[in-house]
Amino acid sequence: MKKYILLFVSILSFAAFVGCSDDDGYTPPNYVTFERGPLNVGVDVGSSTSYDVTVYTANITGQDRTFDVSADASSTLSSAAYTLPATVTIPANSNEGTISVDVSDVDLGLTGKRLVLNVSGDEEVLTGSGLILNVARTCVGKEFVVNFVFDGYASETSWGIFDAAGTLLVQGGGYADGAETATRSLCLPQGTYTFVVQDSYGDGLTYPNLGSVTLSYAGATLVTIPGNYDAGTSVEFTF
Repeated sequence: MKKYILLFVSILSFAAFVGCSDDDGYTPPNYVTFERGPLNVGVDVGSSTSYDVTVYTANITGQDRTFDVSADASSTLSSAAYTLPATVTIPANSNEGTISVDVSDVDLGLTGKRLVLNVSGDEEVLTGSGLILNVARTCVGKEFVVNFVFDGYASETSWGIFDAAGTLLVQGGGYADGAETATRSLCLPQGTYTFVVQDSYGDGLTYPNLGSVTLSYAGATLVTIPGNYDAGTSVEFTF
C-alpha cells in the first residue's frame, strides 16, 4: 500500500513541475482593444477639440503592428462632426498606441451624440468591444441649469423644455424615490423657452417636504417654482 502512495505522490510532483514549466513559457494571446470606456468628450459651443484614445495589445513584439480603426454603425454622431484616423500603430517593443479623434460642435443638440469606435486586424487577431465616446457641448460659465429639490417621491417628477416654436428640446425624469436633489446642466442658446414640470401623483413636490424647481443661467436665477404645483405647471423664460 505504501508503494502505491509513493507512486501517486511522484505523479503529482511531476504534474506540478510540468505545469510550472508551461506557465514560464506562457505566450499572451494576439489581442487588441481600446482603453476602458465609455469616455466623455466636451466640445465648446461652435468650436472643436481633439481627444486622445489609447489602444492596447495583450503581447509585445519586436516590430510595429498596425490595426484598422473605424466608426461603428451604431454611432449617432454625424460623420461631419468627427475626423478619425483609419489605423493605429503599436510601436515595436510596446503594447500601447494612441489615436487622436477630432470632434466638432456639429448637430450635437442639447443632449450630445455618441461615437462608437471599433479596432480590428486580420482573422487571427482577437478584438475587444467597441469604445463609446459621449460627445456633448460645454459652455463653462454660461450653463443653463435646472435644479430640483424633491419632496421624497422623486420618481413622480418629469419635465421638459420647449423652444419658442413649441418643439420639445430635452426632457427628464426617472429619478429614484428618496433622492433629495437633482441638477441638469445644458448649453442652451439664448432665447425664449417654456419649462414644463409634471407630477404623476398630482400633488407636486409637497409631501412629506415642500420642494422646488429653480432655473438659472450663468449662475443667475431666472425663476423659482414652488413645489405646490399639483399635477403640473409651466413657465416661460427668456435669457
